[in-house]
Amino acid sequence: MTLMVSIVCYVLLMTITPSRADEPAPYPSPPSAIASQPENVPLSHYFAETWDTRDGLPHNSINALAQTTDGYIWAGTWEGVARFNGRKFTLFTRGEETGLPDSGIRSLSLDSQTNELYVAGSRGGVSIVKGSSWQALPAAAYMINFAQRVSDGALWLALEDGGVVRRHQGQEQLFLSGTSTYHVLEQGDKVWVASSDGLYVYQDGQMQRPEAANSALKGMTFKLALDHQQRLLVGAEQGIWRDDNGRFHLLDEALAYESVSAVMVDYRGDVWFGTINHGLFRYSEFGLEKLDANVGLPSNRILSLLEDQERSIWIGTNAGLFRLRQAPFTTLSQSRGLSGDYVRTLLSHSDGALYLGTSNGLNRYRNGHAMPLAERSGAPISVLSLTSASDGGIFVGTYTDGLMYFDGFKLKRFLNRETGLPSNEVRAVLEQEDGGVWVGTAAGLVHREKRGQLQFFTDEDGLPGNFIMALSEDDRDRIWVGTGVGVGYFEQGQFYQVPLTEQFDAEYAFGFLMEPGVVWMATDRGLVRYNSETEQLHKIGKEQGLPVDKLFAVVVDEFDHFWLSSNRGVIRVSRESVLASMKQPARQLEYTLFDQGDGMLSSQANGGSQYPAIFHNDQNVWVATARGAVMVDPNKLTRMANVALPVSIEAVQFDNHPQQAYQNTVVNVPPKHNRISFTYAGLGYVMTERIEYQTRLLGYEKHWVDRGNLHITEYTNLPPGNYRFEVRARYPYGSWQPSGAAVDIKVAPKAWQTLSFKIAVVVMLLLLLLLVYRLRFYHLKRSEAQLKQRVKEQTQVLAKQAQAFEHQATHDQLTGIANRRAFDQWLVAHFAEAQREEQPLSLLLIDIDHFKHINDHYSHLVGDQVIATVVQVVARCLPPEALFARWGGEEFTILFPGLDEEGALRWAQRIRHQVASYDYSVLANGLHVSVSIGAADIDCAVNADRLLSHADKALYLAKEQGRNRSLGHRRDYLLCEELS
Repeated sequence: MTLMVSIVCYVLLMTITPSRADEPAPYPSPPSAIASQPENVPLSHYFAETWDTRDGLPHNSINALAQTTDGYIWAGTWEGVARFNGRKFTLFTRGEETGLPDSGIRSLSLDSQTNELYVAGSRGGVSIVKGSSWQALPAAAYMINFAQRVSDGALWLALEDGGVVRRHQGQEQLFLSGTSTYHVLEQGDKVWVASSDGLYVYQDGQMQRPEAANSALKGMTFKLALDHQQRLLVGAEQGIWRDDNGRFHLLDEALAYESVSAVMVDYRGDVWFGTINHGLFRYSEFGLEKLDANVGLPSNRILSLLEDQERSIWIGTNAGLFRLRQAPFTTLSQSRGLSGDYVRTLLSHSDGALYLGTSNGLNRYRNGHAMPLAERSGAPISVLSLTSASDGGIFVGTYTDGLMYFDGFKLKRFLNRETGLPSNEVRAVLEQEDGGVWVGTAAGLVHREKRGQLQFFTDEDGLPGNFIMALSEDDRDRIWVGTGVGVGYFEQGQFYQVPLTEQFDAEYAFGFLMEPGVVWMATDRGLVRYNSETEQLHKIGKEQGLPVDKLFAVVVDEFDHFWLSSNRGVIRVSRESVLASMKQPARQLEYTLFDQGDGMLSSQANGGSQYPAIFHNDQNVWVATARGAVMVDPNKLTRMANVALPVSIEAVQFDNHPQQAYQNTVVNVPPKHNRISFTYAGLGYVMTERIEYQTRLLGYEKHWVDRGNLHITEYTNLPPGNYRFEVRARYPYGSWQPSGAAVDIKVAPKAWQTLSFKIAVVVMLLLLLLLVYRLRFYHLKRSEAQLKQRVKEQTQVLAKQAQAFEHQATHDQLTGIANRRAFDQWLVAHFAEAQREEQPLSLLLIDIDHFKHINDHYSHLVGDQVIATVVQVVARCLPPEALFARWGGEEFTILFPGLDEEGALRWAQRIRHQVASYDYSVLANGLHVSVSIGAADIDCAVNADRLLSHADKALYLAKEQGRNRSLGHRRDYLLCEELS
């Protein structure tokens, strides 16, 4: 949301003494119907705000302004029409939605009979807006400067260079062809037309120049209006004219040379008019007031004027949108007559006047006028505190001149350092009924008896501290003293301290409010309540939601609201809310914080002296600030709060997909969406950011739900059905309207929420029950089969486990080939078979050469890798019938059924060459491996052990002869034995 406030200063005014050119008739009084409205105020009491393209406007030239009955403010610009809800602008331009042929908008007018808004402008485009719907009408031949439907149903179009057109019952009439017309106004049975050729009137089917038109009204005329006496006002190139019984007179001679481009009569009867290059004027009981670019207006060229439903004045310029409103607060500052802006103390005097102490002296405010009093040449008197004297005078505490006395004419010295004060800095003064005066200074407390005797008190006498900021007397005649280090009271010649620091860590006591049996204290830790009967203390502060801890003053108004001044502004909170939070400290306060956006020139209230805030006899609350004294009328706030705020539901979103919301219509929610959100706006423009909302979703909620300042509400996973979303709005402390805006929604059921789905589920449940029954019926038979199958599967698992165990028992884990146990079984079985069948059988015994050296030099890990690699090499070159096993360590055996020793040696030679030629560098750099092989066959072997022994002897001989060779038992070993 874009913040729209860009000017936070008060408008200055220039009052011009009114004089009439033709007659001295007084300014007309407003009709009695408006007498109950708040009193009129000068322009200086209005608060100004401005918006431009940086705030969302499509263009800075505001050609036309209107407010529809639903509360929206509409601004017509060269780049479209913008609808404003107080927070943001929504733009409408040419296109299918609006039906406009061009985005340039020159005219916005409301049909009071149908509440329809007529939007017209460039290329002759004209459309009707009602609610959220647009209806395009046939375009005119020229740009439309103004469009207005009158009571007989005719639509009048004022055209640029094209005269004026009257459309009625399908017929068009053209008048003043070739003339530029600017405005049309109905008055009884007449229709007035302002044009480049002067003023014209349509009556009885004829368009003619009025007989009373003078030379000024035969020239350029721009705008028309009716005052509360139904007299015609004409804004012309040469001033603003009024029709008095058929004769036209200048409203004021001072306006004779002003080109008036906009005219408006407000609800009081005040006449507002804008000029082409000299800014804005108001003609009222305050005379002729002027506002121009030198004092805050965006531009001196005024294009349009509007008074909204809350009596604010909207001004369209060619440099942005400007608004004047009666803000809750009004500031009395140096620009309005005070001797200075820095106000420290205020006093509501019995003479009905308000007295103000500033850093530049003493001032009196009466009947709307401020006047400095008793000014001193040279250095001004800096006033810190004020209090009334019993004889009608005023005690004035100063910053450097001690305590002074004002008798209504002169400011006299009363007490200072030379006459007994410990310090000339006097921040608090109190006079008792017996005539005694208590004086709080920066260095202690002084009591002056009526006879003039002085008594001096410090912290040594029981005071909490010597820096005195506040003095007050309760209903028990106790004198309360607020200091910079705590609070105490004086009773029967003795001081008693109140344990603020011990209970609340509070030190500074800036001010008191005395009520029967109760003392309220503004401290640096919040608002403290002291019960005189029970001596109990209660506090509210930041823990209960206050925006600040440090409070300077506490004042109560006629509506039983507390007003608390602070460095962040002025806080209003009801006594009910304060007491409730004191009773239940966890309960959050309901309060309103007012600051610069509410009319204060500065939100920094002053404190530390008496009295920084008061409730004056004019029923207003006054607060001393760093830029003047601010005044708020609680009655005005109550009136503002009780304004019936229109509220609009602007959008409905399904899972962040925006849908167009139409008031009091049905919005269908598809079943695929789970989250529904409603966006709404309270269409109030005085305190937009403070608008509070309540919502309820009928069909889901029975009671209204507080939404605070949130303008969006979401619901998730709503059951299917029909609902009605309602929202209402109010200003703080205002009354809730019985109803507000509403939109009906229909949540479609999801597939699983439909009746057909539920029926299908019931059918499926029945089928499921039937299936369960059948399954139960066959359970016993199937359980038997399942048990048999389970036994079979378990048997297979056990068999596989046995095979795995057997494999582990007969195979080498490192190489995966058969181990010695398996080889022993092979050898015995094949030896017996070979003997029985008288078939050859041979055996190779293989040993890796220098294997210990490999382990020692390259590591046992490399040794294991060598063994595995040798097995892979050997296995690749063996015939299928060979039986290969690891004998143990680095020794291997190969059994060849059907081969004799010579055949086995041929395989041995091939194995040896394959092993020796393999590249072992992948295992270790420089690694070479060879094997020695011994061969034997069944000849000369009486049993299997002998065959193994023969192969071992041949292997031994191969190692003895140098390794890396293969020898046979019969061929080599026995021969060697014979030779030896």
